Amino acid sequence: MTVQETTKIVNALKIAYPRYAEQIQENKQGMISLFAFMFKDVPYKVVNCALQKFILESPYPPTVHDLYKEIVSVTKFNVPDEDEAWHEVARAIRLYGYYRPEEAFDSMSEVVRDVVKAIGWSEICLSKNIDLVRDQFVRLYVIAKQRKEQEMLMPSILKRRIEKLAECKIVDISDALGGAVNGK
Repeated sequence: MTVQETTKIVNALKIAYPRYAEQIQENKQGMISLFAFMFKDVPYKVVNCALQKFILESPYPPTVHDLYKEIVSVTKFNVPDEDEAWHEVARAIRLYGYYRPEEAFDSMSEVVRDVVKAIGWSEICLSKNIDLVRDQFVRLYVIAKQRKEQEMLMPSILKRRIEKLAECKIVDISDALGGAVNGK
């Protein structure tokens, strides 16, 4: 989302939340900088749709976190739900069985494949208690799915900063926002 598109989002907030219009106006430049930075890699149409949904559901203006959660809920990025994911596993077991794990993995979506590998293909195929395995799969899949959705929405610049953090080379957020934080 560009700065111009972000300005439209912030202006919409002033109109949608008249009680907070003065506060929004006072913080407008900071909000524009922060929203533009945080949603840089998210298309304007997606943010706009998420904002419209949020406005209908909340009497208070969204924080970055609120809007992020709404973006995740409206996009989902075609990650299958738990039942669809288990169906992929059951289908792969039927079609490829214990002896053809690579073909089975190729037939699965990425998150499903990662969870299956974490549990172990042979453990799933040879289990005497498939209901227990299914429960274990669903618990792990829910966590993996949430991580994947968050990862897909995280701005690329933030991903790079997190990687640099591991190397102790992180940039301060106020520097990244061009001084908009702390009243600069």
